[in-house]
Amino acid sequence: MISAAKLQQTETLNKTEITAQNLEPITNGLLRYHTAPDWLKYAATLPTPPKLFGSFFRQNELALLFSDMGAGKTMLGYQIAQCIATGNTISNHFKNEAEAQLLLYCDFELQVKQWEVRFKNETTGETFPLSENIIRTELDLSEFDFSNDNLQDKILAEILKLSTEKKIKVWIIDNLTYISDTGDIKGALKFMQKLNTIKKQYRLSILVMGHTPKRDLKEPITENSLSGSKKIMDLADSSFAIGKSARGLIYRYIKQIKVRWTKFEYGSDNVLSCEIIKENNFVQLKVNNTDSENSHLKKVGIHEVRDSDIVKMQKEGATQKEIAEKFDLSDRQVRNILKCANDYENDVLPF
Repeated sequence: MISAAKLQQTETLNKTEITAQNLEPITNGLLRYHTAPDWLKYAATLPTPPKLFGSFFRQNELALLFSDMGAGKTMLGYQIAQCIATGNTISNHFKNEAEAQLLLYCDFELQVKQWEVRFKNETTGETFPLSENIIRTELDLSEFDFSNDNLQDKILAEILKLSTEKKIKVWIIDNLTYISDTGDIKGALKFMQKLNTIKKQYRLSILVMGHTPKRDLKEPITENSLSGSKKIMDLADSSFAIGKSARGLIYRYIKQIKVRWTKFEYGSDNVLSCEIIKENNFVQLKVNNTDSENSHLKKVGIHEVRDSDIVKMQKEGATQKEIAEKFDLSDRQVRNILKCANDYENDVLPF
């Protein structure tokens, strides 16, 4: 015989279950619907997704990180990966509110020896102790049939298979432009739509990286800076960018472009001013302070046109002596101008 207390407990549980079931949105084909008040009640039962990397990237988001080539996307990508994999917070600006977890880093940019240099002391051979929770993967296309198979679908299927097998809930894809030509708007939008579907179905957190075209350092970064179209960005929950700074080769800034959860923390008037350092054998971005984006933008100088003409002459085959005579400069001045131009173009860093 069931006691009165047990009966009451069962009734309470049944009521709770019925309430929970009633709160679940109703599915009708491709749509899920509810009244607005019921949507609010349902939302109240869901936890607020924790920050994985400050306000830049939260759990269950599809986030987009973009920059000019060589600005440091992969560098920051591995900082984000290490932060999520260890459950640590590396800066007040990059708070991680989640526990340490497995993460899949799809590195389609670097060969393994190029990658190794970023975490190794070339003199001693010592390497930075990256977390074992970071599962790094690269592509092997030796047996891929480019004439018949769809590369985009194949890669996504393989990523999903691996992450399902290992129960991984966080992806970093480095980068979008390798898998989908962002100049092909339809293809890039289709890829982002697929990622959004996968994100919701499997409750994943996905960070995708992309390139901007070569950017004029005199112009601020905007949603239109992403190669292809800002329509790609419309499908992301959040987006942020790394900008090269006119202050010098090792300087960068990080700017929020889109947020859905809160107000902008790091917009044009409050970007994160950073420098590239190698600490404990880890090449990374270190935040120094916040500043205006304008302070990082290149100002038109009196010698800018001259220096541009010097670089052009050199590319056309003129000797340093010929250039020096034309611009009434010393050979040393010409060498310095050409060296600075080459360093900026090729991102020559001191380590």
